[in-house]
Amino acid sequence: MEIRPGLIDSAAVLRTQGTTDAIHREFRAGRLVRIRRGFYVRTADWLSARPSERFAWTTAAVARSVKGAVLCGETAALANGLPTLRTPGCVELATTLPGRSGVRRSPLMVLGDDPAARQAREKRSYPLRYCLKPPVETVARGEFRCTSPVQTALDMMVGGKFAEALVVADGLARMLHRQGMLQADANLLALPQIVAGISSHQHSSARRRAERVAALASPLAESVGESYSRAAFEFLGFEQPVLQHAFRDADGFIGRADCWWPRNRVVGEFDGKAKYVEAAVRGAATAEEALYREKLREDRIRALGLGFVRWGWADVEDPERLRRKLLAAGLRPRTRDQFADPDLEGSVSRTSLGA
Repeated sequence: MEIRPGLIDSAAVLRTQGTTDAIHREFRAGRLVRIRRGFYVRTADWLSARPSERFAWTTAAVARSVKGAVLCGETAALANGLPTLRTPGCVELATTLPGRSGVRRSPLMVLGDDPAARQAREKRSYPLRYCLKPPVETVARGEFRCTSPVQTALDMMVGGKFAEALVVADGLARMLHRQGMLQADANLLALPQIVAGISSHQHSSARRRAERVAALASPLAESVGESYSRAAFEFLGFEQPVLQHAFRDADGFIGRADCWWPRNRVVGEFDGKAKYVEAAVRGAATAEEALYREKLREDRIRALGLGFVRWGWADVEDPERLRRKLLAAGLRPRTRDQFADPDLEGSVSRTSLGA
């Protein structure tokens, strides 16, 4: 988790400068946002920051002010370098004390009544949530202590929403593959600690969900959007595609497709915005060149006599719209006998997808 510069720690200022009078003046004037007691960010910086940056500031403030803080859940996923479906709604800490579990209201405070102060108060703040857990292995990640990547993924698989859990699980699979600990064609059930962690859970419904997520998790899912799409395919009843399949024609290599359904002879691509607008993703090409190259690649694949379908984030957010696109491309949902998990059949909803 990268902490953007700008978090003001009043205790550190007191140690180096001997006084925090300037901080208090700026706060009373509305030029500082107080995230929690002793931690501030300039109001202008809070307003210009992305949600993920505001969340990281809040997490750092919690970790520095709560003795023995151990991050868990999606907060730990981010600290471990794993992806999450969205910026988490709260900072999660593990606790072994039943009386401590639950959500604490965000202490964020902005004084003043000028437009900037009012706008800062309207920006989402992140409350603290204590999650009751047995003692588990923890790891250090910079200034944070958190549950390990494997434990974090296990926690998400048994307790998180299906889509949220699959995003984290795919991220863990990619991480382990890069470390040489998981084959490209393997899933998380190849790991004894994952199998043991799932089987030890007391609730059968949670075990079934976790087993399905672990079985789907793949190092070949390359983005959050692809993972989110695969969760949607599961809920909509479509079979899971082959990931990153290479296509060739008479002129040679065409490219790798996000999704390939060989039984239906349909190719699918998740069209994330980053593919066209983020320089780090599109390389040296301009946005226009990236779009043109995608069009040429699609034309060559269609020329092989294959169906082709593109969808974006908004389509996955609206499962029925995604269903219509997949049906129009020639895909057909599985029959009841083909369903891998009857509990998932017909359970399409934004809530179940983690929306």
